[in-house]
Amino acid sequence: ARVSDYTAYMYLGELVEFGDTKELFMKPKRRETEDYITGRFG
Repeated sequence: ARVSDYTAYMYLGELVEFGDTKELFMKPKRRETEDYITGRFG
């Protein structure tokens, strides 16, 4: 279960993506968000 209806992903003080939590985690719009969620970040 998720804690929030909406989620924001920020990187270095910049808003990368904001939206419905379920949609952001299941089908992110930005490649940077997907990379972070799937562990391909860093």
